[in-house]
Amino acid sequence: MQSAALQRRWRKRFHAVNGRPLATFCGGYLMGAAAGVTFSPLPVIQGCLLLTASGWLLWRNRLLSATTALLGVLALWLGATQGIRYTQQDDLLWYTLPRDEAVVATGVVLTEPTRKAGTWRFVFHTESVATAHGTVRTPVRLWVHIPETLVDTVFAGEHLRLEGRLRLPSATPTDPDASFARYLRRQGISRTLRPYHIQRLPQSHWTVLFSRLRRMLIRNLRLHLPTREGHIAAAIVLNDRVNLDDAVRESFRRTGTVHILSPSGTHVSMLAVAVWAICRFINLSRRVSALAVISVIWLFAGVAAGGDPSFRAAVMGTLVAGAAALQREGDLPTSLALAGFLIVLLDTGALRDPSFQFSFTLVAAIVASAGWISTITTGATNDRLRPLRGTVAIVCLSLICTLASAPLTALYYGQMSLIAPIANLVIAVPVQVLTCAGLAAACLPRLPDVFSAPIAMSAWMVDKSVRLLALPAWASVTVSAPSQWSIMVFYALFFVLLLTLNARAARRKRGVTG
Repeated sequence: MQSAALQRRWRKRFHAVNGRPLATFCGGYLMGAAAGVTFSPLPVIQGCLLLTASGWLLWRNRLLSATTALLGVLALWLGATQGIRYTQQDDLLWYTLPRDEAVVATGVVLTEPTRKAGTWRFVFHTESVATAHGTVRTPVRLWVHIPETLVDTVFAGEHLRLEGRLRLPSATPTDPDASFARYLRRQGISRTLRPYHIQRLPQSHWTVLFSRLRRMLIRNLRLHLPTREGHIAAAIVLNDRVNLDDAVRESFRRTGTVHILSPSGTHVSMLAVAVWAICRFINLSRRVSALAVISVIWLFAGVAAGGDPSFRAAVMGTLVAGAAALQREGDLPTSLALAGFLIVLLDTGALRDPSFQFSFTLVAAIVASAGWISTITTGATNDRLRPLRGTVAIVCLSLICTLASAPLTALYYGQMSLIAPIANLVIAVPVQVLTCAGLAAACLPRLPDVFSAPIAMSAWMVDKSVRLLALPAWASVTVSAPSQWSIMVFYALFFVLLLTLNARAARRKRGVTG
């Protein structure tokens, strides 16, 4: 009797996994691919064998269905194979590509070009690299510097032929500790290229349209806000951080609000809520409102050039809005797993990108703690304090996100913000106004001052708040970079704790309603 009761209890705990086959497959693939790009092949294979045996035992004890166990194990091995393959290919390119040799590279501008010190800089995705010893057909990512004397402007998605000299990313006088070179290495960039001749080819990518539209929106926004606030607004709304000085960047890092400067789930959710509220206010149907939300978030993801975080947020927003249109309950774990799977399937190297790691980890922490936080806010506030429930929820989410991002912040920035929960709460409303109103203003070539004033005021509030909160010496503490194994153990324990608390909260809720 006791064993049967124990088995029923464990079946209830695995019900969330058995009921989500798509999330199980996508999550297993992500786990295997992440291990493949992080560790050497032998530990990865041993870990996959261990998890395969665990899945078999869970199936034998009828805790997992055969479909769920098979999908999870299959996806795990597929992801691990792809991760190992990507790592070995990346290492091979790093050691075999020419160094200090003239080449002719043909390909597409992958990222939105930025102009700094009279030079256009961007990531170039090659289709072929012609060297003195032959032609390399394997796709390669190059970090390209093009002087303005060669070309007036460059757009993302343009098809180019570049003649120049390949060099190995290394330390420079402006970067003596080679931190930027290590960043390029994590991005899968094998060489830098300084062209001395450039030729535009006719077969440009469709993303050129988004790049041109983005330049127009930035120009309109800076026309409305030509002051310092315009730099803050352009960075938050359209990911244009070129004119931000080092002091402002450091203030955002010290306060743990640097994620505001990159389009991500925060911006997409704010836009989605605003568009949904406006559509419902003018009595549009749920389906029309959902279509409007999906259109706006994908347009924003295209023009903001936010990379993987904005793409992940757009996929999740599309699934949630689609569920709302069909009057079905949205499944956030499945949405998150599917978004991560699509990103990694298109580009396995995204797993090494700090922006993807931060974005995916924070959203996973929010999803894992959503039920628990809902229970806390409901129990901690009575009917009189009901308006404060939103504030309590924001504080709890900020604390969860601070803990979730702590190992990655220590790894990449060597510091940990202690004031982040307060800072994120303080700037939440100004950022909401700035994101929605700023994007609307950028779509207009002319705007009366009375309408641009709220945008300038919101940018000013964000700037002053971040600078003020970054002043205390204890706002951020310097920490040593943790090891990969310690980070893995931390996140395993962290998410197990969150899921356990979430499960307890769900059982209490069922007990109360029952």
